[in-house]
Amino acid sequence: MAGIKKLRCQRGFSLIEVLIALVILAVGLLGLALFQTTAIKGNAIAAKWTVATELAQDKLERFRHVNWDNASIASSSSTGITTGPPAQPNYANLPGGGAGDNTIVRGTQYYRVWYVNPTPSATNTFTTITVWCCWQDDSSRWHNVMLMTQRSNIGGV
Repeated sequence: MAGIKKLRCQRGFSLIEVLIALVILAVGLLGLALFQTTAIKGNAIAAKWTVATELAQDKLERFRHVNWDNASIASSSSTGITTGPPAQPNYANLPGGGAGDNTIVRGTQYYRVWYVNPTPSATNTFTTITVWCCWQDDSSRWHNVMLMTQRSNIGGV
């Protein structure tokens, strides 16, 4: 009888308490793993938006560094954009349609199209340049980044 009393007075955790603690810990770790995969996917999407923005900015910078009367300051092929209003990319004609230019960055195909309105000339001293950089995600949905600038020919440059 003294041995039974001694067992009941011992302090510690029962097997049920340990199993419940392990289940709670497993659920918490599973939640952290799901959060990690969501964060990785979010970073991949953000990286694509960043690349598209850099490509669009690069095209705008190229327009900025050419002379006003240079023939390269013109819209890309009309198959790549609808002139609107408002002007926007024509996604159906981007892949293989010869519209604008394209490049592959980290396995993703990016298409750039641009719209210059009005086309620069000796009598026209102000123009608006819009550049879109478009790409498809893994589920074939189109995304685009649009950057717009205005350029003038004040001073003949």
